[in-house]
Amino acid sequence: MVYLQKALARNPRVDFLVELVQMVSGLLLVVFLWTHMLFVAAIWLGVGAFNALAHFMDQYRLLPATVVFLVLVFCAHIGAVIRRVPRQWQEQKIVWRHAKLIRHADTWSWLFQAVTGAAILALAIVHMAVVSYAGINAGLSSMRVHDGFLAFYAALLLLSEYHASVGLYRVFVKWGWVRRSSLKRVLGAISVLTVAIGAITLGIFYSLGAQA
Repeated sequence: MVYLQKALARNPRVDFLVELVQMVSGLLLVVFLWTHMLFVAAIWLGVGAFNALAHFMDQYRLLPATVVFLVLVFCAHIGAVIRRVPRQWQEQKIVWRHAKLIRHADTWSWLFQAVTGAAILALAIVHMAVVSYAGINAGLSSMRVHDGFLAFYAALLLLSEYHASVGLYRVFVKWGWVRRSSLKRVLGAISVLTVAIGAITLGIFYSLGAQA
């Protein structure tokens, strides 16, 4: 463990800036996740409402701006995370051995967060590429969900919400803003609500695709 601590040691000032970048970029991504969820849930109001919102984004070129924003924030977040995550195989083995030894829930959640982060990055790249190329409207979205992307979007939903929930938990606990027990209950309720909204939305798109 001493070896790992030495390997990860950094200049305190630089380390603080990296921590700040990771926290701010992570919070921005969580806000985007929830905003995006509400945007997609416009399909609850009907095809016309969803297409009107999509047309508004297209009219003011908000989709390209959003993609640029996400790329910049993703790069900042990944850069900060990579600096703090063990990169060498020997260091990774020490971390896994340490996690198995202490059997602490927060340690395992951090490890799973790192794994889900890599998966989310791959899925998000595919999602942004497809949406940027094909565009956004209810017909296209429903066809994608019905014709093979249902599992893809379900996985992205679950992984993103888990990653966001653990990230928020770590930020609030690290800075001592709230009690852990209360925070877990609140974040658990938010996760259930978010996944429920996403699942219902996917169900609506799937049914629309089946009717097409």
